[in-house]
Amino acid sequence: MNEKRERSVVPLLAVLVAAALGVFLWLLLGPWLERRLQEARQQESRRWHEQTEVLTRRLGELEQELRAAREEPPAPSRMEEVFGEGPAAAAGRRLSEEEIEARVLAFFRYLDGRDYVQAYRLEGGTYGEYLRALEALAAQPPRVTRETDSLYDLLRNTAYLYRVLGKKRIQLASEILRREADVLESALQVFFAWAVHGSDRLRGRPDFAVLYEYASYLTETFGGRSYLLRREPRLRILLQYYCILVFDRANDRQMNRHGIDVRPLIAATAAELRSHRGLAHAASYLAELERLGRKYGR
Repeated sequence: MNEKRERSVVPLLAVLVAAALGVFLWLLLGPWLERRLQEARQQESRRWHEQTEVLTRRLGELEQELRAAREEPPAPSRMEEVFGEGPAAAAGRRLSEEEIEARVLAFFRYLDGRDYVQAYRLEGGTYGEYLRALEALAAQPPRVTRETDSLYDLLRNTAYLYRVLGKKRIQLASEILRREADVLESALQVFFAWAVHGSDRLRGRPDFAVLYEYASYLTETFGGRSYLLRREPRLRILLQYYCILVFDRANDRQMNRHGIDVRPLIAATAAELRSHRGLAHAASYLAELERLGRKYGR
């Protein structure tokens, strides 16, 4: 009788041991398995988010390209409204310091007269706000080297412009880029001429070393490149083009302290220019890039 009871108890003990072992393993491995499942779900979500972002951005670019291809260059009256006179290239000659600075001030006065800008109630108008923004950018230059030393550094560099300029300035800049898109090309042309001309009579001309650091940030860092990729194609191409001109001047002045090789950027920007429609001076930009390509032995 005892032997029979013992035989019936053994399977029960085995079941209890197995159940206890299962509970122990679950308590031990459960959190680990849950973390692995959570990580897998997050990775899958990131992949879908990235793919959606790429498709959305490409759709936006195609819409912008189609819209730009339909647009005509700004009429002379529009250019006079914004710059007082035609932009630098329209005259077909090198502008004097006085002419360049007159166009810069005319552009700020034009913006001050726009209703959407007046809604921001800027102290000192757009020119005053520009000076304060330039001071903030010069005082806190972006990180160009060793950006990926830590995730913290990478995230800070990605959000750099928003962090330094602040929400209000970013919103205003975005609105200006959107509402004044038809004169964007000419505005960049005038401001670059002002930046590299060498005159300091009008406050606000950025120091060349500062220009170089920001050109390096935009083209050589993950944070800067991610910013460019989020811009519409026309603005991205123009920014890349002017960054190339800054690097060329840095090489001539022996100021290329980050040792940036400009040749890949020249090739990529030239390829984008050839496939893009909507830039009034695309032929001029391409000619300059081809000259620089020969200069650097592309």
